[in-house]
Amino acid sequence: MSNTRKISIFGAGGTGGAIAQLLTMRQYSAVALIDIAGDLAIGKSIDIAQSGTLYASDTNLLAGEEHELAKDSDVIIITAGIGRKPGLNREDLLATNADVVQEISRAIKILAPNAFVIVLTNPADILARIVLDTTQFPAHRVMAQGGILDSARLAYWIAQLAGVSRTHVRTMVLGGHGDHMVPVRRFCSVHGVPATDLLSEDAWQTAVAHTRFGGGEILAKFKTHGAAITPAHAVVAMVDALSSQTPQLLPISTQSQGAYGLAKDVFIGLPTKLSIRGVEQVMELPLTETEIARLRNSAQAMTEAYETWRQHQSE
Repeated sequence: MSNTRKISIFGAGGTGGAIAQLLTMRQYSAVALIDIAGDLAIGKSIDIAQSGTLYASDTNLLAGEEHELAKDSDVIIITAGIGRKPGLNREDLLATNADVVQEISRAIKILAPNAFVIVLTNPADILARIVLDTTQFPAHRVMAQGGILDSARLAYWIAQLAGVSRTHVRTMVLGGHGDHMVPVRRFCSVHGVPATDLLSEDAWQTAVAHTRFGGGEILAKFKTHGAAITPAHAVVAMVDALSSQTPQLLPISTQSQGAYGLAKDVFIGLPTKLSIRGVEQVMELPLTETEIARLRNSAQAMTEAYETWRQHQSE
């Protein structure tokens, strides 16, 4: 795949570096890796560029600490900020990471006024709303990595517990992360067969539990940082969709616009048609009353966290 678009990544940590490598492997025209630790970004970009000789990629790798490297980007990915550590939940990260994201947003508003923005920094749903506030971009151009990551984790566990190939499993997880996630049970299938026909109730609940706490399980093993590879693939799936004329249906975090009776301004994981035109449509699929209630509870938690942050800003 050859693509003429320029993608800029703020944050050259494990996930940012993995995203840059995946985009280079997909032969995007230019990838900028930007980090306050400029040498880290430069070192990773050199390593990635040299690997391109082994898979025939001529992606132009840019790197450093200067925000100006993002000028005229088609897509901006924000992974910068502090990551999760043992004992910290995603909401605990909001105060620090909101400042980081606001600074980046002010820069890209000037440097890349026509870009799409994907937020990965935690808590991504709330930070995406802050990006929208700061940039004043149209809502269809601002989004966060939503349920793609959780859907991948759920698919993995369904495959493990059902004893089938991961390549045949399709899942959809909506809402926020962790306690706020909403796995839609009947949308999970194995080669078209409902996954619950192949799993006992206990096995299904086990798969959901591992998905709900999947990030924490990995964090507990790494001890110093969270997952990087699967989040990177999830973000690149969004970048690929934003480069496609044909809409893809993905569970991403987007402004609800009132779908499912949610507050219009909240960002939350919803089934979304995503294409080169950005967020085309939030699909209102037939959820059960319990699923809708959980989705609304998740949205309420996002709204409360955002309003608390805003109140602290004004004090």
